[in-house]
Amino acid sequence: MPAETDAASLILIVDDSVTNLQVLGSMLRDNGYKTAVAEDGEAALVFVRRRKPDLILLDIAMPGLDGFEVCARLTEDPDLASIPVIFLSVRTETSEKVRAFKCGGVDYITKPFQREEVVARIDAHLQLQKTKKMLQTANEALEQRVKERTSELMASNAKLEEANIALRVLLEQKDESRGIMQETMVSNLQQSVLPLLAQLESEGLTARQATWMGMIRASIEKILSPAQKGLTQQYGFTSTETQLAELIKQGLSTKEIASMLKLSKRTIDTHRNNMRRKLGLANTSRNLRACLLDLESAGDAGSPGA
Repeated sequence: MPAETDAASLILIVDDSVTNLQVLGSMLRDNGYKTAVAEDGEAALVFVRRRKPDLILLDIAMPGLDGFEVCARLTEDPDLASIPVIFLSVRTETSEKVRAFKCGGVDYITKPFQREEVVARIDAHLQLQKTKKMLQTANEALEQRVKERTSELMASNAKLEEANIALRVLLEQKDESRGIMQETMVSNLQQSVLPLLAQLESEGLTARQATWMGMIRASIEKILSPAQKGLTQQYGFTSTETQLAELIKQGLSTKEIASMLKLSKRTIDTHRNNMRRKLGLANTSRNLRACLLDLESAGDAGSPGA
């Protein structure tokens, strides 16, 4: 069931099968979405240019313009390129999926589809789209702030732009498994977006920008909260330690991590020692990164000494 803030989201369903249009339309309306339908590619393009939907479910095999061509034309139009497109198709070949992502699609669901899967993926992409728009709005506000104040704050604007780009990359993740997609979202947010937001907050924001920052953090928290329970709840990691763990798993050195998080090497070493203690590695020679990777592989179910 989509969040209340997404209840009025408009989904355009493009399919030449009346049955598919009826089934999908009924399913989405039951889950709080508004729906519109198009039975071919040309009709879909006309509708999108007249009234931009929040997301498009797009069939591939259609008479006239197929789904690939429709998605490519949307991607080429700056006013329409940001609309998420999820492909629906009976085709399961890897080459077809790769082609769908290359032409601009953000996800690919094979038919016959499962109701829960379709709703879950739509909800996830709408939430990411909402967060992206909030970051873009905050970025515009910071640009104006830089113009009105001093060149010193231009660095803050650049950092927020980096956060915006990082979230755009996150939105374009094409993992077919929802579990893998969630893990990738968490990793990208913790490594790229959150450090930049923390730096911006430390430099001082206006009241209006602070409000936007709070909304951005709340939206990001909604994405992170279901997937952060392992290290935080089972081992008592702090948010900084959880973030540090993600960077250690990537194989980054203490120097690289310190530079990314704007912390001293000594502070990083202190956090690493605390993490080893909480994982039961304080008096062993076992590698911290290897332990964290083992926990990730086991779904946080095994003990660090296993």
